[in-house]
Amino acid sequence: PESGETPTAPVQKLSFAELRNRLPKEITDDVIRLISNSEEALQDFAYIRTQGDVNKFNMKYGVNAVLPAQA
Repeated sequence: PESGETPTAPVQKLSFAELRNRLPKEITDDVIRLISNSEEALQDFAYIRTQGDVNKFNMKYGVNAVLPAQA
């Protein structure tokens, strides 16, 4: 990988319906539509770990993803 890139395993591409079923209700349909249509967005989404990651994702893609509250 190029310097500065985090090595990432390819994320399995899923349909909107599959993603909708797997993801919590806090993840809105517009975000699911985005990640079901864009491999790059799906990859970015899969590696979200913190609120900072969420903020970067939202800015990059112009969406308003919300992390489900941790139980």
